[in-house]
Amino acid sequence: PPEIQEIRLFGSLARDERDPYADADLLVVVDATDLAPRDRSPRYRPSGLPVPADLTVCTRAELERELEAGNRFLTRILQESIPLYSRS
Repeated sequence: PPEIQEIRLFGSLARDERDPYADADLLVVVDATDLAPRDRSPRYRPSGLPVPADLTVCTRAELERELEAGNRFLTRILQESIPLYSRS
């Protein structure tokens, strides 16, 4: 979808940890959305992946707000993640 700004791979696959049961942890940053956070994953879940995917979907404003508030989970994601797509 055109509203996607960025997709980043994080977690065990990004850290190159071998696990036959690993899923792809993806951070999807979007321009804006009127969907509740729990309803966003189905909208942005990619098809055709060779492994299951676990999505964290947020807007750029939500991401920046959480980082400023010291959200350790999102800070770690950005530190360890691999950019897969960037619209810029």
